[in-house]
Amino acid sequence: METHPEAEKIVLASLKPKAPSFHRFIVRKKLLGGSWQAGDQAVIYEIVATVPEGRVTVTDRTVIQFDEPGL
Repeated sequence: METHPEAEKIVLASLKPKAPSFHRFIVRKKLLGGSWQAGDQAVIYEIVATVPEGRVTVTDRTVIQFDEPGL
């Protein structure tokens, strides 16, 4: 099994304007423990950046930032 570095931070952009806030809870649960990179999609969000760059593993220590237009 291939391992990836632990994500320090992951930045998400909403694909659906004015999405209900409960989607944030859902996407956090979906991301946790998974391996993700910029361009991947989860629920109604696209991953636009990761720290470090490239494929990373999201843990409970990962900062998940939501970049939503108008906020």
